Amino acid sequence: MFKDERNHSVLLFFFTIIFTMVLSYIPADTKVLNYQPKKIDLLMDIVPDSLLGYSRIDIKAGKEPLTANLFSGAMSREVIEALLTHTKTLPFWEMNSSEGVHGNSIPLSGNADQMNFFCEALKQVKNKKVRIADYGDSGNEGDFMTADIRERFQSEFGGNGVGMMAITSQDISFRITTKHSFSDNWKTVSVLTGKEGDIPIGINGFVSIPKGAAWVQYEARGGYKSSKYFTTAKVFYTNAKSSAIKYAFNNGGEKTATLQAGSGVKELVLTSSGNATSFRLTTAMADQAQFFGVSLESGNGVYIDNYPWRGNSGISFRDIPDFVKQDFQKHLDYKLIILSYGANMMTAGNINFTWYKNQMTKVIQELKTFFPQTSILLVGIGDRPVKRGSRFVTDPNVYKMIQCQKDIVAATGISFWNKFEAMGGENSMLDWVDANLASKDYGHLNDLGAKKMAGMVSDLLLNQCKK
Repeated sequence: MFKDERNHSVLLFFFTIIFTMVLSYIPADTKVLNYQPKKIDLLMDIVPDSLLGYSRIDIKAGKEPLTANLFSGAMSREVIEALLTHTKTLPFWEMNSSEGVHGNSIPLSGNADQMNFFCEALKQVKNKKVRIADYGDSGNEGDFMTADIRERFQSEFGGNGVGMMAITSQDISFRITTKHSFSDNWKTVSVLTGKEGDIPIGINGFVSIPKGAAWVQYEARGGYKSSKYFTTAKVFYTNAKSSAIKYAFNNGGEKTATLQAGSGVKELVLTSSGNATSFRLTTAMADQAQFFGVSLESGNGVYIDNYPWRGNSGISFRDIPDFVKQDFQKHLDYKLIILSYGANMMTAGNINFTWYKNQMTKVIQELKTFFPQTSILLVGIGDRPVKRGSRFVTDPNVYKMIQCQKDIVAATGISFWNKFEAMGGENSMLDWVDANLASKDYGHLNDLGAKKMAGMVSDLLLNQCKK
C-alpha cells in the first residue's frame, strides 16, 4: 500500500512537470474562459538567449521574445522604506557628475517648437508667475524629482513655495518638502478611485468633501531653500454653501474667510502678515464645499505643481470635467504640462498598444483644446526590466511602448523626451541600481536617482529655452 502511494506521488510530480512545460508553449494571446495565463518557462535559466529570440534587434523589428513576468506599477514596501530614509544631499547641480551612472544627454524630439509657449513665458518671469504641472504615476510621489526641478528653477528665476497640493494624499508619510496632515472625516474622490456621480475632480486629480468640521494642515519641512516658506495660500473649491471657513498661518490665532457660493472653480486668496511655514484650514460643516486643494506661494517666479497619480496610465484625464480644466487654466495659467505615464500599462500582460495610443492621443488633443497656449512634454518610459530566470533584462515591451509614445507625439504635435535612452538604454536600470540610484525593485528611482534625473530634466528644459 505504501509503495502504491509513493508511485502515485512520483506520477503526480512528473505529471505536474509535463503540464507546466506544455503551458510554456501556449501562445501569449491565448485566453481560457476570459483568463489569460502568464507565460511559464522552466528552462529559462539554461536556454541560451539566442534560442529564445531575445535580442534587441528582434525586439525593434517587432518579433515576440518568449519572456513575461512584468512588474507591478504599485510602489513596493522596499521603495517606501527607501523614500522614508531620505537624507538631504547637495543640490543636483552641485553633485559630482563623474560619480556613478552618467546617463546620456538626449535632446527633445517631436515638435520641439511647441515648447516656445513655456520659453517665452520664462523670459517674463520677473513680472509674472510661470507655472508647470508635473503629472506622473507613483514615480512622482513624495515630490521626488519635482522638488529638485522646482529648487533649480526657483533658485534661478524666483518664487517660493511648493505650489498646489490636494486636501488628502497617499504619499504624506514620505513627502520630502511638506509635512501634510488632515482629519479622517474627508470624503475624497479622485482619478485613483474613479468618478462618482456628478462630483467634479480637480485639475490635480482630486477633490475632497468634509463630512463635518474637518481640517487639513501643511507645514514646510525646510529641506529645500525655495520651499522653506510662503506668504500666500490659495484655496480652490466649488459648489460652496454660503458660509465661512477658519484658517491660520504659523499655528497662530484662527481667522475666518467667506466662501463664494455657486458653481465653477472658485479661488480664495489668503495672505500671511509675514513669511509662513505652516497653513491650516478648518471647515465649519458637512458638505460645506467641494475642495480641490491649496496652493502655497510667494511672489513672482516659477511654480511646479507635483501631481502623482499612483498606478495610472494617464487616461484618467478624461475623468476631469471640461469646466474644471477651463477654470483652472484661468486661475493658474499653466505654461508647461509634463506627462510621465506609460509604465503602468506594462503590467497589463498582452498590451493593446493601439488602444493606448488612441486614448492618449484623445487625452492630449483635449488638453491642447483647454490649454491652447501651453507647452506639453511627453516623457517616455525609462528602462523597465523583467526577470528572466535569475537575471533582469529590459522588458521587450519597453521598445514597443516608446514607439507608441512617439506615435502619440506625432499625432498631437507635442514634444517628446526619450528617458530610456537618457538613462543609458538597454539594461540601464541595472546600472542605476548598482550605482545606488534606484531601488532593488528595479522599477523606481531612489532619492539620489531622482536628483540625477531632475538634473537631466532641468538641463533639458533650460537648454531648450536658450536656443
